[in-house]
Amino acid sequence: MEEGEIVVDVEASHLSESIKHELNKLWGGPNETENFTIFRTPRNIQQSKKNLFEPSVISIGPFHHGQTSLRTMEGQKWRFLRDFLSRGDHISVDFCISEMKLLEEKTRRCYSETVDLDSNDFVKMMLLDGCFVLEFFLKHKEEKWDTISEVGWNTTFVQSDLFLLENQIPFFVVEKLCEIGVKQEDRKNLFLLDNLIHHMSPLPNSPLISKPPAEIDHLAHLFHHCSVPNLEKPSSSNPSFRSKSFHLTTMLSPNRIKDLLLWFLSWVLTRFSRSTSTGDPSTVSIPCISYLQDAGIKFRPKSTPQHMFDISFDHGVLEIPKLKIIDHSKPLLVNLIAFEQCKYNKINVTYFSSYAAFLDLLVSTQKDMAILQNCGIIESMLSGEEELTLFFNQLFDGVSIEEDHVFADLFTKLNRYCESSWKRHRAKLIRDYFSSPWTMISLVAALVLLVFTFLQSFFAVYAYFVPPS
Repeated sequence: MEEGEIVVDVEASHLSESIKHELNKLWGGPNETENFTIFRTPRNIQQSKKNLFEPSVISIGPFHHGQTSLRTMEGQKWRFLRDFLSRGDHISVDFCISEMKLLEEKTRRCYSETVDLDSNDFVKMMLLDGCFVLEFFLKHKEEKWDTISEVGWNTTFVQSDLFLLENQIPFFVVEKLCEIGVKQEDRKNLFLLDNLIHHMSPLPNSPLISKPPAEIDHLAHLFHHCSVPNLEKPSSSNPSFRSKSFHLTTMLSPNRIKDLLLWFLSWVLTRFSRSTSTGDPSTVSIPCISYLQDAGIKFRPKSTPQHMFDISFDHGVLEIPKLKIIDHSKPLLVNLIAFEQCKYNKINVTYFSSYAAFLDLLVSTQKDMAILQNCGIIESMLSGEEELTLFFNQLFDGVSIEEDHVFADLFTKLNRYCESSWKRHRAKLIRDYFSSPWTMISLVAALVLLVFTFLQSFFAVYAYFVPPS
């Protein structure tokens, strides 16, 4: 029994030491909030699109460090380090290492997971990855792309990997290397938006609209900040004024006779139908584009959008900025959405998440996608409508939005329009009776015949009861 007790004590001691070791690996003190800036993508967001969160060419930071499929570009990192060291006689490897050592603890604390690299390996990773990022943008500014292209990789693959959520290094590491190796006069305009991101954006037709934040966490944070408008959500215009303006325009238009006929027939039909409205319109859901089209809504690309979220709905017309989808747009979109979901409390804005909800709800089938493409709103470089539809349907997987999200007012307008019996009947009449001149002529002739038949019957009855004197 005594030996058994000793064994138990030894096992308890090992367990205690193991727990203490894990506790010592944690940063900060009790109840102290960790300010992670670089983290893994939550599993619920990854789901069927996991490959869009993983780098395809190069690893930056510890999460994908050492992967076999990414080793080809490791040699390129050493070449970029050599190029960086050659920028000045005063730059030495020893000095760079000492500066990285000073930033090691701060850098480790940026990652949401404990990095299982010893100090030397971690500092080497910081130096190589930081120099690669800095040299990549320096060579872009200097238009020296040969050193990347010569290894057989298109720069678009590299720049796409640099914006992935899990593939980041703290920006203060890049800034420190810039202070070490770039002359003061050469630093000017290096980190301006046009030089840093705009010409390299994997998301075409999305102008940058904001200034860089005072404190940049990493490249994904910078791109997100500079892609969303720094504006309050647009307030709805006065509905009564909008309604009067619409009717006045309609009455004065050349097609007023057609509109009056539509109004009369729709009014008759609405007398025999009940509105499907069951309360306030939803702010988190809208019908698919086929249903919206059946409700009489028209779609067109916005001619001069201020940004990719500049979507408007007025007078039955939904205007959406043109979106060009290429292979490298896909990972950027899903990673910016994931960034919003992970850092919502800090950035307090969900433009990309709301945009994903809008696209996912709008496109339910390939027919919906075909409508968007035929309208010129979506331009795709993917293999076909099936692949693009699947991507849009997966875009919102695992993502959540609040009821007062960015497009809440837009959703309300669309739902209110679809719930109107008048609007639905008007759209049906246009589709069934006004789709061609012949059907319209037939309808008008039938109405004229109906009016004359009514008048004939009226005068016959009138003559019977009031015979002529």
